[in-house]
Amino acid sequence: MGGEVGSGLLDRPAMPPRGFYMGVLPTPAEGQSFDSVYAQAAQYAELVPVWGRPTPFYETAEDLAGAWGKVFVRGYIRGNGMHPLVHLSFIGPGLTLITPPGMESATLSDAAWREAYKKAALDVVRAVRPSYLSLGNEVNRWYEAHGASESDPNGFQHYVSLYEEIYDAVKAVSPETTVFCVFAREIVAEHREADLSVLGMFDSEKVDLLVWTSYPYSVRNIKRPSDIPDDYYTRGLAHMPGKPLGFSELGWSSLEAFGGEQGQADFLAQVARRLTRGRGAQLHLLMWAWLHDIADDDTIGLIRWDGREKLAYQVWKELSTSGE
Repeated sequence: MGGEVGSGLLDRPAMPPRGFYMGVLPTPAEGQSFDSVYAQAAQYAELVPVWGRPTPFYETAEDLAGAWGKVFVRGYIRGNGMHPLVHLSFIGPGLTLITPPGMESATLSDAAWREAYKKAALDVVRAVRPSYLSLGNEVNRWYEAHGASESDPNGFQHYVSLYEEIYDAVKAVSPETTVFCVFAREIVAEHREADLSVLGMFDSEKVDLLVWTSYPYSVRNIKRPSDIPDDYYTRGLAHMPGKPLGFSELGWSSLEAFGGEQGQADFLAQVARRLTRGRGAQLHLLMWAWLHDIADDDTIGLIRWDGREKLAYQVWKELSTSGE
């Protein structure tokens, strides 16, 4: 397979004066080109989440090293001075295991599947040498669905052991790559907070960052940012003390039911201050879900689908330029 083969990072974003990195998925406005929206995102962000086309884990490295990667990673992302955060997910629809052809009946404990996932991670590192690699997105949703029974071949403990094995293997190839898996702070479909005890299953020395996805307005008793407890995000640090904190995907609706545009703007400001640094946490990554609403009826973007900026986008710009 061709590509940027070699050990070590291809690039490392310089830490901005604000003291943490910002990122966003550059979803285009109505009629906007990818070329334009990636350049727009780069004005106030350093990182872009990369899922491939999206692509299953066993094809991700090939896509990154090929024509798609040349256009999106080398062109739109790195060409605009930004950097990829590569996600390698093993969870498919209905919390099922993503499997390569011929492994449809595999489980998390299956040796051939585990080797395929490990190989995919190492191939991604060799293909694009990313600064940031996520070995699983919202992995605790698997724990919530399958548990960690020793007798269950899909028990979450099998993922934990594989994650730690791959962590060591990636570090052997590219010691400077920041490696982690992403935890969902909420179980959105059930309108509740996630069980944070799962964090205790990991060797914290093999998790470089504690990274969340978070849509807290989905929780039943949270309707305004002020409803979020001060320790909502830092609570997880009890299991990983001293660990830098990050968000790979943040979202708050701009619907009036959740405070409208002001509620969304307040949430973003409070995540960057009251809920992280205000608690003494070392904020490292602050990534919003997507830049523009992805349809006319979407409400998560910082900018409306028709290109009108929301109040949260002003907060985004102010955070980005703070400390300069």
